[in-house]
Formats: sequence, C-alpha cells, structure tokens
Amino acid sequence: MIKTALFAAAAALATAATAAPVLAKDVVVSYGDLDLASPQGQHDFARRIDRAARKACEFEANGRLPSHSAMTCYRQARVKAKVEMASIVENTRLGG
Repeated sequence: MIKTALFAAAAALATAATAAPVLAKDVVVSYGDLDLASPQGQHDFARRIDRAARKACEFEANGRLPSHSAMTCYRQARVKAKVEMASIVENTRLGG
C-alpha cells in the first residue's frame, strides 16, 4: 500500500498598501516506502516534507533569494507538517 500525506502550505501575501488573499497549495508526500519506526525513516520523511514545503512555497524560485512571503509560507508549512508528521509516526508506532 502506498502511503502519502497531504500538507497544505499557506502564504499570506501582502503588498505595501493592501493585503492580497491567502494562497494555499497542497503537496502530497509519499512515505509508504519508509520505516517510520526507525530514526533514519523519520529523518528521510522530514527531508521529503522540507523539500515539499520549499516547492509549495516557491522558496527557491529561479535561484533567487526567497521573498518574505515565501519565507513565511515555508515556516508555517514546516510547523504544520511537523505536527502532522508526529501524528503519522505515532500512528505507525501504535501499529496503524
């Protein structure tokens, strides 16, 4: 069975005068091939989540420095993903 997690990365983009609407992108991260009971499997899962957050938030667009909104999006996505990852790892530990 292929296991995946769906993480939503949201960025609040603002201009100098007005606030733009929040943009959200969903990213699927596969982890079915990882042993989440092992430290190495958890490390690999965290790396996949990090890459997905960077991609979803356009953190590394064209080799330029990330914008403030991309950095904010990335940080928020990582916080949310860590919570979800902890839940997935705990579920795996309990046999789920």
